[in-house]
Amino acid sequence: MYCPKCGEENKGNPTYCKKCGTKLKNKEIINEPPKTDDNNKNKIIIIGLVAVIVILIVGMLFVGGVFKSETPQANASNSKNTSPSSSVDVPQSSSSEPSPAPSSTPSSISILGGSFSTGSGDADKTYARINVGTGHAGENVIVQIYYSRDGKSLNNGNMVPATVHSDGYLEIASADAYSLYPDHATINIYDSNSKLLTSRSVSLRAASGTQTF
Repeated sequence: MYCPKCGEENKGNPTYCKKCGTKLKNKEIINEPPKTDDNNKNKIIIIGLVAVIVILIVGMLFVGGVFKSETPQANASNSKNTSPSSSVDVPQSSSSEPSPAPSSTPSSISILGGSFSTGSGDADKTYARINVGTGHAGENVIVQIYYSRDGKSLNNGNMVPATVHSDGYLEIASADAYSLYPDHATINIYDSNSKLLTSRSVSLRAASGTQTF
């Protein structure tokens, strides 16, 4: 016999339940234990455990980034674009760029003065010293000098490569000796690409010796 209240099995035909003391009315014989709240409690416990397991799994997925929302990234991007620092251009350093090497050919030059010298012999050439300044020392140029007498050319004006000396002078000798002393000279100075940089006309005495200008 089973107690209708606690489900305790009571062997024989007792009047009261040996466990809870409930009176067994009419000495009913119960062949099966009655259903109690224990089954309901077990169901509740099982459901609770399942719920806890599900919560843990979902939490782990969130931590792993499976359900990571991209909204914060978009907000971060927007806030970054509106940040004052995003509109500041950072100048790039040019210290790593090599500075251009100084050219040995001047971009500009001027004839400051000089002299012409002619010997008295028939085989003597005419020599020119042209001052362009010590600031052009070491620079490479091309010099052309036309000599004339009474308006007639004495030479063809050869173009002669030359380098400015440390004292700032160019020294150019005529290709030939002239039968007449020149009374005029035109000096042209070009760069290495034959671009005219400067020019000067000089009047001379038709005589031997050194004449400055």
